[in-house]
Amino acid sequence: MQPDNVRIHLPGGMNMPPFGIHQYLALIIVAVSLWALGSVWMGLQATGQWVGTWQQQMVLHVYLPQEHKKELQALEAGLQGVDGVAQVEYVAREDSAQWMRQWLGSSTLDVKTLAERLPETLLVRLLDNESGQFIVDDIRDVAERMHAAMNEDEVQLLGMREVLDKAETLIWFVTVLLALAMALIVSNTLRMILLARADEVHLMRLMGAKEWFVRMPFVLEGVVLGAGAGLLAWLLLWPWIWGSSEWLAGSMIELHVGILLLPLLIGGALLGCLGALIATARLVSPDSVAGA
Repeated sequence: MQPDNVRIHLPGGMNMPPFGIHQYLALIIVAVSLWALGSVWMGLQATGQWVGTWQQQMVLHVYLPQEHKKELQALEAGLQGVDGVAQVEYVAREDSAQWMRQWLGSSTLDVKTLAERLPETLLVRLLDNESGQFIVDDIRDVAERMHAAMNEDEVQLLGMREVLDKAETLIWFVTVLLALAMALIVSNTLRMILLARADEVHLMRLMGAKEWFVRMPFVLEGVVLGAGAGLLAWLLLWPWIWGSSEWLAGSMIELHVGILLLPLLIGGALLGCLGALIATARLVSPDSVAGA
C-alpha cells in the first residue's frame, strides 16, 4: 500500500504532469524571452515589407525651377545617360498639383493656381538593385549642373536596406545570446530537480541502468518545457498583431505570424533539450559511488 505523502516518479525523475513551481517559472521565463524574440523578428519583417514596398516603387524626383525651364530637355537627357538609370519620365505640373492638393487636404488653392507655382518635375527610375551611393551622386551632379535639385528624403530611404541588413545581423547575435541564456535557465531548473532526486539516480545506476536511460526522462522534460514555452510565446504574439492591425493595413503590410509557429516550437524544444543535456552531463556513475 502506498503512503499518502509519497509521490511516484517516472524513471530518472520525470515529474509531469503537473509541473512543479520551478518548471512553471522556467516555462514563463523562456516563453517571455521567445515572445520578445518573435516580436523583434515580426517587427523586422514589417519594416522590411514597408521599405521593400518603397524600394520596388522607388523613384528619385528631380525638381527644376521654372526660370530654368529651357534646360529641361538637357536635364532629362543627362539623367538618362547616368549608369543605373532605367527611365526618366516627365511629370506634368497639373498632376503634381493634383497630388499635392489631395495631400494638403484643405488647400484653398485650385489645381491650376498651384501648378503655376510648382517646379518642373522629372521622375527617375533606377534599375533593379541599383541604389548605390555612386548612382545617387551622379544623378545629383547632373541635377546641380542644370540648376535642379533632388528629393533628399528619397535618397535617405534608399539607404534603409543597408540599415535593415545591419539590424538583422545584430538581431541574430542577440538571438544566439538569448538562446544560450534560455538553455541555461532550463538547465538550472532540471539540475535542481536532478539534485533533489540524486538518491533515485544513484540507485538506478547501481542497479545497472545505462546513463542514457537515466538522462532520457530529463531530456524529454526539457523538450516539453521548451516546446510549451514556444507555443505560449506564439500565442502571445497574436495580441501584438491584433493591436496593430489598422496601422499594418494602412501601410499595406501583411504579417504572417503563422510562419513563426514551427520555429518557436522547434527552437524551444531544441533549447530545452540542450538545457537538459547540460544539466545531466555529469551523472554519478556506479564506480564513483562504490569508490566513495
